[in-house]
Amino acid sequence: MSWPLVLLVAAPVMAGLGSLLVQQRRAIEVLQCAQAGTLLAAAALVAGQVIAAGEVSVGDFLQADSLSAWLDLIIGFVGSSGTFYAVGYMGEEMDRGHLSLRRYSQFFCLFDLYLAAMLLGVNQENIAIMWIAIEGSTLWAALLIGFDRSKAALEAGWKYIILSAVGIALALFGTILVYYSSEHVLGVSSEALRWSQLYRVAGELDPAAIKVAFIFALIGYGTKAGVAPMHTWLPDAHAEAPTPMSAMLSANMLTVAVYAILRFKAVTDRTVGPEFAGKLIIGLALLSLAISAIFLLVQRDYKRLFAYSSIEHIGIALLGFGVGGLGVFGGAWHLMNHALAKSTAFYGAGLVFLRYNHKSLDRVTGLLSQMPIAGTAILVAGVALAGMPPFGLFTSEVLIAIGAYRAKPEVTYVFLALLALAFVTLLYQVLRMTLGAPGEAGTALGRQCRIFTSAAVGINIVALGTIGLHVPPGLEVLLASIVKIFGGGMEAPR
Repeated sequence: MSWPLVLLVAAPVMAGLGSLLVQQRRAIEVLQCAQAGTLLAAAALVAGQVIAAGEVSVGDFLQADSLSAWLDLIIGFVGSSGTFYAVGYMGEEMDRGHLSLRRYSQFFCLFDLYLAAMLLGVNQENIAIMWIAIEGSTLWAALLIGFDRSKAALEAGWKYIILSAVGIALALFGTILVYYSSEHVLGVSSEALRWSQLYRVAGELDPAAIKVAFIFALIGYGTKAGVAPMHTWLPDAHAEAPTPMSAMLSANMLTVAVYAILRFKAVTDRTVGPEFAGKLIIGLALLSLAISAIFLLVQRDYKRLFAYSSIEHIGIALLGFGVGGLGVFGGAWHLMNHALAKSTAFYGAGLVFLRYNHKSLDRVTGLLSQMPIAGTAILVAGVALAGMPPFGLFTSEVLIAIGAYRAKPEVTYVFLALLALAFVTLLYQVLRMTLGAPGEAGTALGRQCRIFTSAAVGINIVALGTIGLHVPPGLEVLLASIVKIFGGGMEAPR
């Protein structure tokens, strides 16, 4: 039994329920800080166990392989820094009289349960339980998106839950079809829903049923991932949600949805070959890149700017998984670095909103001199998201481009053209926000807010810089294993 895996899922649940029960601000802050540290430590321990043993499990309930451990690290790291950030951000809202103690405790309860649902989903071998967990995360996310109860926030929350409900229903159809195909081989039992068993008997499954199942899963979970053309909920949700939730949506929720797509892709590849799923994923990935590049050009809202950047980067990661081989290594590496960079960008954007109480790009300039923490966060994250060295997104995009050129050269040319357009647009907006003469004075942030948000930004920037152009040996082992599962057995690059 892997106790770190139990702790990883249980810690957010206990912290969330504890925050709801204690109804004392300092006690809630202590609980959340303890949860953040526990989350990060448990994720690292699970990853270490998987590196050593290949997989770990807790009976038939929880199981983590290399892909699960990779997602645990992403959710654990960003969830940890995001918790510190939320303590500072929501505390500032409370200090300004915008939030009662009761609502403060409710936020952290929902926030922690949301983290727990995602962690439960990615540490499952049973595709039905994975679906239930991801559906649970949809519920908590919808409540958090509409948390401030403004008209725009409630509209965004309802839009999210309606579109996500449609998407998750389609994903359920895909799950049912997989079970329909596998129960003829494995019998009427839970074994027909387990990834390991599905991989083992994939050659005996009904190819037609598996193809239709993958289409349903791709559209369903693709909706949650913000993949075009199912992306329309994402800009509204990111813009109107409390900023700690915007960061979690972009960094974690979208990544979890990609995880679900990859699980279905692995079964489909083993049943009908990689070409079928690969073509569909590449098509949606390029469409996501094209739409995001266009909308990045016309954005006047800095939170929406980063929202469309999320659509772009999920498209880039999916392209890597679609082309296979070296692209899989790049796609998985891209998910990690995007999560760190995008959460950092939203941390900075949230501080800007707290100070100025608006989201207009045209009114935000000179952040580095006026708001050093926010300015540094947005500048570093923006340069990383633009795909510039020395950050890991540069490496992952190069690997994906090479993988695409080896598999489908024509795709590479389209990819690089769209990437260049997004690069120029995003970098221009980021430099405009952070450099130049300071703009409005705004409202100064409180000491506690500055301490906690500085810690969150600092943790992420250190991580971005540390992993930069070098993949640490432990992480390389996980990536190599992911490539073997989803990339045709190709060895990891050196």
